[in-house]
Amino acid sequence: MQLTQKEQMYLKDAKHHEELCIAKYNHYTQTVSCQQLKQILSWAGQQEANHLNIVSQLLQGQVPEMGGQQGGMSGGQSGQQGSMGQGGSISQVLNQMGSQGSKQQSGSTSGSTQQQGGGGKGQSYSGSMMPSTTASQTQFTGQGMLSDQQICNDLLTTEKAVSDMYDHAVFESTDQQLRQALSHIQKEEQGHAFALFQYMQQKGWYQAQ
Repeated sequence: MQLTQKEQMYLKDAKHHEELCIAKYNHYTQTVSCQQLKQILSWAGQQEANHLNIVSQLLQGQVPEMGGQQGGMSGGQSGQQGSMGQGGSISQVLNQMGSQGSKQQSGSTSGSTQQQGGGGKGQSYSGSMMPSTTASQTQFTGQGMLSDQQICNDLLTTEKAVSDMYDHAVFESTDQQLRQALSHIQKEEQGHAFALFQYMQQKGWYQAQ
């Protein structure tokens, strides 16, 4: 595959972004206190490592094998989350999140909706959505450590930026196989963001307005 100068530029940028995402997910997986969040970040980090491999192959002019490369959560976490193979990764993560969060939500929904100004209306998916923060939640906690909520906000912002970069890269690509590979990565980046959003909404950290 012969790359144009602009395609090479976007792929080098993508490689830098993927390396940063891997570093963030690996670090935050060890930092967060919630086991459920650890599993989400570990799953996303494995997919980011696969993205880096794909981008590296593309930079060399190679066409990567896309089938079965979506990074399964097999091994130690397979008993809790199942295989995160092709076609079912996002749904399995979110299904597990829903089952784990149902008990938490049943006991805390009334209190969280009042704090978020929702009263008896609950949460709405219409209109814009934005993270719900207070002054204390935007400050560093402990000795320079971020809270789980701050980590989620950071990763969600990162995923939005990376997805936007891939959006531009796809439209600037002239090779159909390159476009398909970049679109595949972007779809998974959006999946990471959606998993983070679902987790944050479950915790009352993301308010739909």
